[in-house]
Amino acid sequence: MNAPTNRDTLLRCAATLLRQKGYDGVGLAEILSASGLPKGSLYYHFPGGKRELATAATLCTGAAIQRLIDRAFADADSFATGAAALARAIAALIPPGGPVQACPVASILQASGQEPALRDAARQVMNDWAACLAAHATRLGHAAPQDAADLLLMQMEGAWLLALAEQSPRPLERLAALKT
Repeated sequence: MNAPTNRDTLLRCAATLLRQKGYDGVGLAEILSASGLPKGSLYYHFPGGKRELATAATLCTGAAIQRLIDRAFADADSFATGAAALARAIAALIPPGGPVQACPVASILQASGQEPALRDAARQVMNDWAACLAAHATRLGHAAPQDAADLLLMQMEGAWLLALAEQSPRPLERLAALKT
């Protein structure tokens, strides 16, 4: 496996800090400190500064969750079993006793009123997730694939928000149990 590039390092650090503190709660100095990279690296890869970095981090993290969706549904024999596998997979991202981080989209939407580009990135990620879920629902023969995708997305976001509030994977685990 290749070593991460400076761009990858900046994206990873920004995504983590944004999920922990939200857009307004983290500054470029903190991202640079966490990354161990000089300011020039940030502006080389993200000449638009914090907004461009946050947008790219949201899209990158959104793509990672979409790959998780695909893995969760890969061996599913029904949409319900895929949904349960997805809830368990997201719960498994939470380290035992560790902090629950916000959904990458929810954390960036906090600033979307002042930063329309961030709202656009969040909307794109949510649309990509919904399309991915609808494709799995179609493949698995669900009668109303888009409705199933939309409902699951709402349930997952709600469970993730409750997990964040409780600092526990229990809401995601409960959702998985309801789907089986």
